Amino acid sequence: MIGLISINFKTSPIEVREKFYFQDSEKMEFFDLLSTECPIEGLVILSTCNRTELYYEYENHIGEEKKIFHLIMKCLVKYKKYSEGLSPYVATKTGSMEVSRHLFRLISGLESMIIGEFQIVDQIKDAFYYAKDKNLLGPILERMFQKSFETGKYVRSNTDIGKGAISVSYAAVEMISKKYDLHKTNFLCVGAGETSQLLVKHLLNKNVKDIIITNRTKLKGKRFADTYSLKTIPYKQMHSKINDVDIVVFSTSSEKPLISKKDIEKKYDLKMNKNLLFIDLSVPRNIDDDISTIGNIDLINIDNLKDIVNQNYNKRKAEITKSQKIIDSFLIEFDEWSNSRQLRPSILSIKNKIKILIQNNMKLKSSLENIDDESLKIKMNRVYSKLSDHLVKKIRLASDNGKDKDALKVIKKIFNDE
Repeated sequence: MIGLISINFKTSPIEVREKFYFQDSEKMEFFDLLSTECPIEGLVILSTCNRTELYYEYENHIGEEKKIFHLIMKCLVKYKKYSEGLSPYVATKTGSMEVSRHLFRLISGLESMIIGEFQIVDQIKDAFYYAKDKNLLGPILERMFQKSFETGKYVRSNTDIGKGAISVSYAAVEMISKKYDLHKTNFLCVGAGETSQLLVKHLLNKNVKDIIITNRTKLKGKRFADTYSLKTIPYKQMHSKINDVDIVVFSTSSEKPLISKKDIEKKYDLKMNKNLLFIDLSVPRNIDDDISTIGNIDLINIDNLKDIVNQNYNKRKAEITKSQKIIDSFLIEFDEWSNSRQLRPSILSIKNKIKILIQNNMKLKSSLENIDDESLKIKMNRVYSKLSDHLVKKIRLASDNGKDKDALKVIKKIFNDE
């Protein structure tokens, strides 16, 4: 059996989520603590800015779901030193179908704050491979995560769930790339906040090399630039630097415009035979609209980009039903495997008992009747195969391939060695 404890953006505010964030080094410490309190066979911890999720396995403890959940919660609040009530902020799931449905939807982008976003794929893979490297995986968790990778890849390849820009930063880069050869384009980025950083990341992903950063707070601008090995210039040189670049991007928290038509007419060499593009991603706006009346200057602001973002977001939403149908087909396959695994101990026990019984009879028959050992072995192996196959089919049928939990308990009582 498997279970999930999730503290995510749908159930809890950032003030709670940040208290349960796990560094990789903490995951191993927590597993060691958990192992002393709770009989689990596997643990994968996914921790991002939007969620902390604990996927756990307890294969041989049917009927103890609530007890195990409470033990894990007890260890979690103890490890994170959280003294307030956590229950209202937690979403829980148990059973292979419910847990795998959540994970398959998550890796496909259906559970993300931004529908279809791809970053979650790498985050899930990192969590899985960390657990695998540290031998924290149980067999069901390992199979489930591997199946989720297959599911997510198929969904994203066969739907448009992750296609089209749905942030203004990415929409701006997509719009620019249709009009400019980005490898030959020079950028000046004014501002060092989150929107600027997202835009720079998107540009770097498209192998843009020539980006200059400037920011009113020099230290913040330098830290931003150093993170990506980019050049910086003093904020006071912003206006004069405009002559040397093709595109200027503004994204600051200034409450007043930072550049006007008069500034351009003073500082920009209008005799230069090239177009200059201004992109204003700020709210309130950093650039006066009237600069676009100057002949070779274009302006894109956040309103120009919102239509693209909204169109793409609606397209992604329209892909949810199609994506879920694909996910359902993968879920059925995994659920069949998971449920049949519940019968595995009983099946092994049955086969072992039959084998011992046949071997004992072979020895007795061989000694009493002086029958050729090899010939007897062949005959008895046939009996073993037929008898064990017959019984295995019967218990699969009786338990609905492991789905009928009541039947499963009876089968385990009869056939399992205690």
